[in-house]
Amino acid sequence: MAVNCLFLFRRDRAQQLQKWTQGEGPIDFLYGFPLLENDKIASDFAEGDDRSNDWRRRLCYPFESIISRIVGIGFSIHIAIIHWRKIVESDVVVSTVDTCGLPLALLKWMHLIKTPVIYISQGLAHRLHARRGSLIGRVTKYIYSRFLQSIERVIVLGEGAAFPVIEELDINSDDVFVLQFGVDDQFWTPAPVKNHDDYILSVGTDAARDYPTLLNAIDDQCVRIISRQTIPENLLTSNVQVSSEHSFLELRNIYRGSRFVVVPLHDVDQPSGQSVALQAMACGRAVIITCTQGLWEPQYMRHKETCYLVNPGDVQNLRETISYLCANPEEVEKVGANARRLVESRYNVRSLASDLQRHIIELAAG
Repeated sequence: MAVNCLFLFRRDRAQQLQKWTQGEGPIDFLYGFPLLENDKIASDFAEGDDRSNDWRRRLCYPFESIISRIVGIGFSIHIAIIHWRKIVESDVVVSTVDTCGLPLALLKWMHLIKTPVIYISQGLAHRLHARRGSLIGRVTKYIYSRFLQSIERVIVLGEGAAFPVIEELDINSDDVFVLQFGVDDQFWTPAPVKNHDDYILSVGTDAARDYPTLLNAIDDQCVRIISRQTIPENLLTSNVQVSSEHSFLELRNIYRGSRFVVVPLHDVDQPSGQSVALQAMACGRAVIITCTQGLWEPQYMRHKETCYLVNPGDVQNLRETISYLCANPEEVEKVGANARRLVESRYNVRSLASDLQRHIIELAAG
């Protein structure tokens, strides 16, 4: 009999699934949901809707807002309440972000939910560590660590993120697993004809992005940044273009048209920049990425072979690497081709779905 598995998403995944079925978008952030084997797993999903007037969402909103401001990460308990029946009737629940997983951990700690949970953590340990100097931060860490000890499996998306989760949240290392994130390499593909424009591309909005280092490292190169971050006006020169809203099809063409892609990061212990880097690599573009504590699988993300690694906050190092790539387009193409092959073999949604399916079946079997 197939395992009944419910995926919990924060928002907008139904829209992404529709885009994928229409060939207009990838399934990167569905975590393999559409690719699970139907004869082994009967999968369904539920998500939040910030536009909903559901009285349960409105009732929970003040509490959720306070928690989000204190911890820096959401606590969407309304999703668990609204989809309560689906949760308790499932054999396994997969929570795809901390915002959905934390309420489940609370409810399991209170013995209100018995369904086994796979909790994918994406930044909670880092946020708690940043607040450990305050009394509220220490209290939050203690409470959350108690909640999470009721979870059957905690998954992180990079090797560098495993130790912080174990250390900060006092979780048994046997309950923490690394799942390699994968992108949709059937959507993110190289351009049919090699015809690149003259811009360097950088994409991403999360707090780990370090755009000042990038903008201080460029000379007269044209740079295109796609981000909702507020970038200091004094760093925006005439050769820098900033935008934020693009369809998946538009973003794919922007990746394809770039000379190469730069992912500048602060030195965090999470695999920040992962999805952007892998999307660009799948499009056959060479990627410069900061070698942070959270870099996933350094044995595969190899300097000058599958990517280019630079030191955190090192303007000169980044400037020299950018100049080198601009002067050596043949090597850029070679590394971009290597990057594409790496995504095809290791960092794709099929591999992610297969690995997650194994976790689901094992957990359901007890």
